[in-house]
Amino acid sequence: MSDVPGGPTPPPPPPPPPPMMGGPQGSIPPKTLGEILSAAFNIYKANASKLLVIVAIVVVPLTFISTLLSSVVFDPGTTRIVVLGRPVDAPNGRGIFMVLFVGAIGAAISVIIWAVLEAAIMRAAAQATIGDPVDTEASYRYGFKRLGSVILVSLLVGLAVLGGLILLIIPGLIFLGLLSVSIPALIVENLRGTQAMGRSWNLVKGHFWHAVGVIIVAGIITGFIGGIIGAIGGNAWIGRWIFTSIATVITAPFSALVSVLLYLDLRARSEALSADTLRSELAAAGSAG
Repeated sequence: MSDVPGGPTPPPPPPPPPPMMGGPQGSIPPKTLGEILSAAFNIYKANASKLLVIVAIVVVPLTFISTLLSSVVFDPGTTRIVVLGRPVDAPNGRGIFMVLFVGAIGAAISVIIWAVLEAAIMRAAAQATIGDPVDTEASYRYGFKRLGSVILVSLLVGLAVLGGLILLIIPGLIFLGLLSVSIPALIVENLRGTQAMGRSWNLVKGHFWHAVGVIIVAGIITGFIGGIIGAIGGNAWIGRWIFTSIATVITAPFSALVSVLLYLDLRARSEALSADTLRSELAAAGSAG
């Protein structure tokens, strides 16, 4: 108040800031599709070196072995036969059997290793979204601890989607949307098996088209970028290995971040989720057996 009679009246104090959208003060606000993608890009940029290392540790050697086996070591070869008077190069039958056998073994190894990577990169992405430092070694320790759970949930989700696609296609796409955040629920809340799938279903069902829109747009972005980079490798196996690895290393962290951000956004729309709550859940999941 002014001490001088008749002097200017001081302005009133500013109004208090409005509460954050989505719940009480301090809660994580819901995001639009564009905001989720933008946040994923920004978090990626801020943590690129560690996220890329987490993916590269697995992807580079795994892609090398897969490409080498399929293109060089177990190339089925061809046998020249005559069909309707014309010479034709046909795949060698015995070679095809060997390729299928080795491919099955390689696929099993890939599933196991990729499950470890998925758990590691999802946990790192969750830490990055709340501004916590990303620890590569700790992420992989967590990935190995959750290996069986990730494989089980991935298998159950895959069977549900495949069954829906076989029936009428549309149910498979619906299952894909409703179960899209099963792995983030497993990683953050330490939910196992059908519990993680049920959690995803309940989170998505009230915001189905929002979740599907995020999944489709993110898939288009990663597919476009990965396709362009992968095509640079050409037909030579070593070129395919190098550029396929680069494409996967670049796109996998973004996919993981979008999945985690979508999961957090769905929770923010129905719960008062805060960064402190998320941090506590990650700590509890990390210490659990």
